[in-house]
Amino acid sequence: MSKVTCQISISLDGFVAGPNQSLANPIGEGGMRLHEWVFTTASWRE
Repeated sequence: MSKVTCQISISLDGFVAGPNQSLANPIGEGGMRLHEWVFTTASWRE
């Protein structure tokens, strides 16, 4: 059986995306800034 995993980062105030989400821009305007911290953590690189 396949194993499906999902990793979601969330800001302390509950945001997972920036404003104006769309199919073309799923994390919204400036949404990447919400997730930049995760790329420096060890768990992300495993």
